[in-house]
Amino acid sequence: MSDTADPSLTLFQIDWNRHSAAQWQTMLENCARPTLPQSLAYAAATAEVDKGGADYGLIRFQGKPIGMTIVTQQRGFAGAANSSLYRGPLWIYDEIPAEMLKLALQKLRYRHRWWRGRPLTFHPELADTPANRDIMKAAGFRRVAEGYSTIWLDLTPTVETLRADLRGTWRNQLNQAEGHNMDVVIATDDSQFEWLYDNHAQHMAAHGYRGPSPALLRALRKHASADQQPQLLIAQHEGAPVAGVLMTVHGTSATYVVGWSGDQGRKLRAHNLLLWRAATHLKVAGVRWLDLGGINSEAPGVAAFKAGMGGETTTLVGGYV
Repeated sequence: MSDTADPSLTLFQIDWNRHSAAQWQTMLENCARPTLPQSLAYAAATAEVDKGGADYGLIRFQGKPIGMTIVTQQRGFAGAANSSLYRGPLWIYDEIPAEMLKLALQKLRYRHRWWRGRPLTFHPELADTPANRDIMKAAGFRRVAEGYSTIWLDLTPTVETLRADLRGTWRNQLNQAEGHNMDVVIATDDSQFEWLYDNHAQHMAAHGYRGPSPALLRALRKHASADQQPQLLIAQHEGAPVAGVLMTVHGTSATYVVGWSGDQGRKLRAHNLLLWRAATHLKVAGVRWLDLGGINSEAPGVAAFKAGMGGETTTLVGGYV
């Protein structure tokens, strides 16, 4: 049965590009665990850097809002638009029944069929479980890539509980860092952000990995709202910067975007201090979840370090077309 012939699809409606930034932000804050790629600032930043665009969809069931999604576009061969939905949709309710989820995904797929000129690459924010793989298949999607993995840290417990939940080695390293008389400052000057961007770019070039480009990081800061600007924490030792971490807030979540540490910073365990201070700073600001960023088997040391904060490791269901 085709999507258009399925009467159950009429229960769903996706309103595209009909909401103000303030309305979108309010809805984002109602989602359980918002992701950075589904934020207005990130969509605008990628559109600027990639010379593309974005569509903003509010998913309704029987007229009632249940979710939201951002689909970004890049111009491909012969001017065709290649669409990408990354780490969405986001849902206003903690759990969506499987059949309802399948129908919502079918609605998205129908809008982005190949012959409609909007082929969709889809990396949904769904855990990699047999049930979710079955839902994706039933919705008509084909799996083509492994899922993204990250670590979510719940910031709602007390600071004392968060510290007690640190793994022993990580907590010992934090204790060492706190004994090295480092100052942690929150950057306010453009030159401080450029210092991090430059060091981040040099580190990517030296070690041969891909991360957010300085151009994307600048655009992300440019497009973020005044009350959710990216926050750069810098560790200083004897007046000199030795490490930095960049966090960005989106709804009730935040993401560890990039970080850098020099030889002296690594020796002083500056990254432990910075991530701990960032987590407690975000908690005080009302952020409930911290996404510690991607982990993979190619960088086991990075994965182990992030896991040391005691968060929940999550692998998503994969990439689909």
